[in-house]
Amino acid sequence: MGVTVGIALAAIAVLAWLIVGPMLAARRRREALARPLPPEFVAHIERNVPARRRMPAELRARHDGLINAFLAEKDFVGCNGLEITDEIRVTIAALACLLVLARRGHYDELHSVLVYPTAFWVEDEVEDEAGVVSQRRRELSGEAWEASRIILSWDDVLEAATAPGQGYNVALHEFAHYLDAEGLGLAAPPRESPVRVRSLTDWSADVADEFESMLDAVDRGEDTFLDPYAAEDEAEFFAVATEDFFERPVELKAARPRLYGLLQEFYALDPAAW
Repeated sequence: MGVTVGIALAAIAVLAWLIVGPMLAARRRREALARPLPPEFVAHIERNVPARRRMPAELRARHDGLINAFLAEKDFVGCNGLEITDEIRVTIAALACLLVLARRGHYDELHSVLVYPTAFWVEDEVEDEAGVVSQRRRELSGEAWEASRIILSWDDVLEAATAPGQGYNVALHEFAHYLDAEGLGLAAPPRESPVRVRSLTDWSADVADEFESMLDAVDRGEDTFLDPYAAEDEAEFFAVATEDFFERPVELKAARPRLYGLLQEFYALDPAAW
């Protein structure tokens, strides 16, 4: 009887945790979303995140809360001797949270952000068209690794702050990869908008058309506005376009208006209007 009672109590405890745990996590998130950022955190963001300087006041409050939640829920790990500082944590969190200002989800499966001082080396395997597998070693500035980790070079993260308007932002690039793989679909449009969310399949088909259009322009030797790395595949095309969407939105809208509109659908934001 004692063993049976013990098993029953253990089962009840597990069930209670399964119910109460998510409730406590949701409560902590709500509290974090409602807190303002400390002034020293705001100073880091204003200095290192150019898009923040243009952001409307109503979005800044939302951004602050998202940053608080991100900092509370994600681990930051310094690699190759890098000491994680508040500036590193807050800058990366601010960039990540730009992408979810109007989206549901808070990078829920992401557990940690690994930060190297500079570009880092990654070894992996690659299979060619003939099925031959070989080892390769690559130097990277960022990588979205599985669903639980993102790896960044701090030097490269800061490059967007020291050279704004160039359309390069490794943090935006890698977090865009995360959202692309997450599969939560398109953001809901603003409440006052008459537009309704369409299927992710239809939207993806339009993005594929834009990608093919860019490849055709490359073949013709024309300027594509986007960084040439966007021609690697559709995933890189989306991530590179996301960099431009937030780093130089007015120029992207003028150069590739359809692509800009597709990104507006995904993020439910209009940075060009900021």
